[in-house]
Amino acid sequence: MKISTRLSIIISLTSSSILIIFGTTIYLFVSLHQKHDFQNRLKERLVVTENFFLEKESFTPSEYEKIRTQFLLALPQETEDVVEIKKGEAPNFKHQYPEGLKDKLLKSNTLSFRMREVQGESKMFLVKGKNYLIIVTAIDEAGIRNLSFLMNRITMLVLFAVPLIFTVSFVLTNKYLLPISKKIQHANMIGASNLSQRLKVINPKDEIGEMAIAFNKMLDRLEVAFNAKKLFISNASHEIKNPLTAILGEAEIALNRTRTAQEYQESLNNILAEADTLNSTVNNLLQLSKITGNEGDILYNKFKFDDFLIETKKNYNYLNSNNQLIINIQKEKFYVVGNKNLLKTAIINLFDNACKYSSNAPVNIELSKKENQLNLSIKDQGIGIKKSDLEKIFEPFYRGNNTRKMKGSGIGLSLCAKIIAIHKGTLTIKSQLGTGTQAYVELPLVLS
Repeated sequence: MKISTRLSIIISLTSSSILIIFGTTIYLFVSLHQKHDFQNRLKERLVVTENFFLEKESFTPSEYEKIRTQFLLALPQETEDVVEIKKGEAPNFKHQYPEGLKDKLLKSNTLSFRMREVQGESKMFLVKGKNYLIIVTAIDEAGIRNLSFLMNRITMLVLFAVPLIFTVSFVLTNKYLLPISKKIQHANMIGASNLSQRLKVINPKDEIGEMAIAFNKMLDRLEVAFNAKKLFISNASHEIKNPLTAILGEAEIALNRTRTAQEYQESLNNILAEADTLNSTVNNLLQLSKITGNEGDILYNKFKFDDFLIETKKNYNYLNSNNQLIINIQKEKFYVVGNKNLLKTAIINLFDNACKYSSNAPVNIELSKKENQLNLSIKDQGIGIKKSDLEKIFEPFYRGNNTRKMKGSGIGLSLCAKIIAIHKGTLTIKSQLGTGTQAYVELPLVLS
């Protein structure tokens, strides 16, 4: 069921319920008021009847009958009974009353009662030592007609209003939901080939406008991610293709004719170097993919970062025995919570960049503490980075023009930034062309 139909039904049912409750409430209030008002009129007639009975000896029988006819029968179908109550004798009622009501009339000094449409009032009084019971009854014919008229009008109003409300609400909901339907049609037409299209925002201050803005922002993010994915695939293909082409070319040259042992060894060394580059690229890609897709599955432990840094430096010595990393650690304890393997990958990448782009010149490493932050500075004396390249160095596969001749995949810094980010830290690179580069790593410290 469409939202417009559902809303129309809900509005109709709600409005109808309110109308019925409102109409019923009005009917009940009018009915109670009518009943109370007629009961008061009966009480007035009861007083008149009582007074007239007390004064009836002052009139002749013909005068009494004339006055009674003119003044007592003032209410529709009014009856009056004046019954003498004698001990040991059954009262002689002029009119018929239910047995249960008779008992109540005889036991009560005053009584208001109702017999279907007939309303009545009774009163006991004493005259010259005798007990009398006065009963006055009548039918509120005008009130019954008015209540019947009111009920008919309320019923007609509800029966007329329900379909009218449904029709109006259906038209209005369709009118106001039409922009959503159009936006849905437009959204269904947006695909990978036209991801740059956006929904039209008519009124940015209403909910539909806010929805369109939110959808457009989502498309912005998707477009960025989609373009980044295309660029990533293109760059990854390029970075993997280059060493594969070199390996195949070197192998074909080596097999083209019979060569000396030294020539074969040179070819195998070239193949090994390209294979190592390919292996490094693939490992970095897998590591980056693993971190991006499974952040929630990473295990974290508390450890001393200063001991970890020294251990990481020893591990890097096996990869580059000619490095000149100089570590200076403040005399403090540095405890962090993190994944050692991931952080080791990031730190080794930073070590390797500093050594590689400075031709193994001395690299100064400072580990210090500022408030609740661990600060790690890695400063080299290398070729530096252009100012225009600094904004793009964290993009996967991006490499500056001055690094093209050096081996690398361009994944290292983006991998480092991602690893440090998931540890709630930051990686900042400062550099000037020809004077070296400084990498700053900040990580939150924990109590020992």
